[in-house]
Amino acid sequence: MKYLWIWLTLFGIIVIIFPEFLAILIGSFFVFLWVNIMLMGRTFWFWAKKTWEDYVKFGKYKIYR
Repeated sequence: MKYLWIWLTLFGIIVIIFPEFLAILIGSFFVFLWVNIMLMGRTFWFWAKKTWEDYVKFGKYKIYR
């Protein structure tokens, strides 16, 4: 934590000089989130119950669609 201000200042200067760097960071963050969402959807699909009913059941409760 002692040198955090140095890294933050350096990062700020880099972002001011090269704004594309910030765009690449933000874009790669969203791609990373998308890939994780896709992988989790593919990984846990077999745990979901396949029912053709008009409600979803959580414990004792039913939520009707």
